[in-house]
Amino acid sequence: MKRFQRYITAALLVCAAAFFTACSMMEDDRSDCPTGLYVRFVYDYNTQRADMFKDHVGYVTLYVFDENGNKVAEKSVANTTATMPLAQYGYTMHFTPEELGIKSGSASSNLASRKYRLQAVAMQKDWDAALSTPGAKYRRTAATNANALTITLDHEAATAPDASTSGLHTVSNSAPLDTLWHTLKVMPSEPTYGYNAPAIAKTSKPYSIYPVEDQMVSVQEGYATYATVSLIRDTKHLNITLRQLDNPADINADDYEVTIVDRNSTLAADNSLASDDTLLYTPYAQWTTSYDNDGTQIDGDIHPATRSTIINRTAHYNLMFNRLMYDADSEKCGKLCIRNKKNGETVALINLPSILADGRIAYEMYNYSQQEYLDREYDYELDFFLKGDEWQYLDIQIHVLSWALRKQNVKL
Repeated sequence: MKRFQRYITAALLVCAAAFFTACSMMEDDRSDCPTGLYVRFVYDYNTQRADMFKDHVGYVTLYVFDENGNKVAEKSVANTTATMPLAQYGYTMHFTPEELGIKSGSASSNLASRKYRLQAVAMQKDWDAALSTPGAKYRRTAATNANALTITLDHEAATAPDASTSGLHTVSNSAPLDTLWHTLKVMPSEPTYGYNAPAIAKTSKPYSIYPVEDQMVSVQEGYATYATVSLIRDTKHLNITLRQLDNPADINADDYEVTIVDRNSTLAADNSLASDDTLLYTPYAQWTTSYDNDGTQIDGDIHPATRSTIINRTAHYNLMFNRLMYDADSEKCGKLCIRNKKNGETVALINLPSILADGRIAYEMYNYSQQEYLDREYDYELDFFLKGDEWQYLDIQIHVLSWALRKQNVKL
């Protein structure tokens, strides 16, 4: 009986193998073969160098444009409480030849492949649902052609402008920003017969503005084309901590104004920053932490159990902002400003992309450029040590590596 079962099992495996390879062997009838365009997504352009697409992304839209840049197809998919397709490794979005404008059986369909350009945008949750929540939102234009897609972060002209806000546009801090991903690179395969799907491609080479001509996808009726779209995260997060050296207990988050000023309101179709309004970012959260002489965090001015008094306080600020761009010309870079609200003194005015890019030293073996590191990293920490109204040094923290770089405030 067992021998008979082994024969049946072996026969079924042979039949299954024949079924999955038959379409690649029968060129006259490939009706059961996979055809059209199959697109997978990867988000490994990060400092972890790991594909985190299924863990981070909850919504994606893919646009397909022809060689002339005209849109021929568009699809969106989002995770819901009922189903989470994007949380499955290897999720694949499929476009049939008909959806791409390739008519089955037409005289021209088998003569040459057609080329397409792919563009994807992604979020943590459904785009339309995100628009109904508090805080500043990303707004996209209708992608009627490949150059029409732009994405702009909500902002409005600063009210009652003074010397510090004149000409600026404020970004709402009522809630953290939604996370936006854009297309970094498209990695296609050649049209192929049958069930020969290649492995999901890793991002093989970084691009700041990806070269479209090298990433066109070829699709042919009766064949299957597989492509991987690599995503880049544009939304960044920064935690700032302030400490006093002379009098460690004499600091409060409410006493300081922390802002970021940058000209990064709009992303173009190729994910470059379009010249647009200058934005003023403010913390969506700020708080003061107190510690007693044992290093125990306490509330109020006295520890309720030990009755020990505060000997140390730290002020904390969380900010989110759009893509950062490094430039050798510091005047073109975003600025971090810390101001003492009690006396109006500027505590720090810093070239933000430059100081954050120093964190790439923690990944020295990869030899990241400033811009590549800024695009890979998305969660930054700066720890300022103040003496009066001047910062003496700051630590650039990368806790995932238990690493910190100390920068002195060198005055020329």
